[in-house]
Amino acid sequence: MSAREIIEELPRLTPAELLAVENRLCELRRQNAEVPARWGEALLEIAGTAEGLPPDFAENHDHYLHGAPKK
Repeated sequence: MSAREIIEELPRLTPAELLAVENRLCELRRQNAEVPARWGEALLEIAGTAEGLPPDFAENHDHYLHGAPKK
């Protein structure tokens, strides 16, 4: 079901059903708020571990990945 279809169904829900939807959305928002912190921790664990990259890779990654002009 698409977001548009879900939104179209909302006016048909009872107040109790709308409250249940709101509670679930709040729960999902809280769970998703925790994800960036975990991703950040995971990225910090591997930061600086890549080998064989040019010394200016961080500054010029678009050049090495996509052929953009170097900075």
